Amino acid sequence: MKLAIVIATFNRINLLSKLLNQINDLILPENVLVKIIVVNDGSTDGTIEMLKKNFSNVQVILGNGNWWWTKCMNEGFKKAIEIGYDHVLVLNDDVEIQPNYLETLLNDYATLPFNSILGSSSVSINKPYKIEFAGANQFIKWRLKFVPYIKGFKLMDDNFKGIHKSWILCGRGTLIPVIIFKQIGFYDEKLIQYGSDDEFCIRANLKKIPVYISWNARIYNNTYLTSIGSAFLKSNLSVFIKSFFDKYSVNSLIKVLHIYFKYGYKILTPFYLLYFILGTFYARFIKYK
Repeated sequence: MKLAIVIATFNRINLLSKLLNQINDLILPENVLVKIIVVNDGSTDGTIEMLKKNFSNVQVILGNGNWWWTKCMNEGFKKAIEIGYDHVLVLNDDVEIQPNYLETLLNDYATLPFNSILGSSSVSINKPYKIEFAGANQFIKWRLKFVPYIKGFKLMDDNFKGIHKSWILCGRGTLIPVIIFKQIGFYDEKLIQYGSDDEFCIRANLKKIPVYISWNARIYNNTYLTSIGSAFLKSNLSVFIKSFFDKYSVNSLIKVLHIYFKYGYKILTPFYLLYFILGTFYARFIKYK
């Protein structure tokens, strides 16, 4: 296997450096060749100089500062294909991994049907570890609702293991055979910052491409380094409301409508929009109270 690890970054020099060192410390299975591709979207914090000095083996792609996450990923995928790699692994610059992470992920991947997509579970970076994302086993079309295997921030225990089918995956630790890009296309760049990883997995599922999540391979996530509109961050009311009209926010109504038009029932769009807004307010003021 020739595996390209694709990472988008913007002004997170310390977090990126820490992750790259952890990648260099990974236990690599036999016959696995790894190439790191960092897509640097206009960083001004010395990231370019740091990469040249400390990680000269890393393939660097320079964005113009307006690529945001989805275009960065796509440019990384294209470079991986150009230089002859057959799989990509998506990582965020703010996550951490343990030395056995890749070995565990690839061991699980070897048990799956040919050309499957395999995601990693996501847990909090601080102990006690809480499960942030473990996949979704149901898709309710009219609500564009994906029912998670595990709700909320449940404490991780010894039962958290195995491989499970999933409708969606987060962008933290997703392994994709590049042949799938030729079958269904790249990430949807109309989803500029959030949602393109989920949409890609929905598209794959509907095209009968197997999508799984490993609870054995875990990404450790900086929970609060995310969109300021996220309900659990408890940002002030003004910031929270504005997040619905910010195309780069996790709450972006443009993002929500784009995905619903693709996969929901168009006739129900007004009802879904109201449902989404009320549900997000519920999460902000009651669920994460």
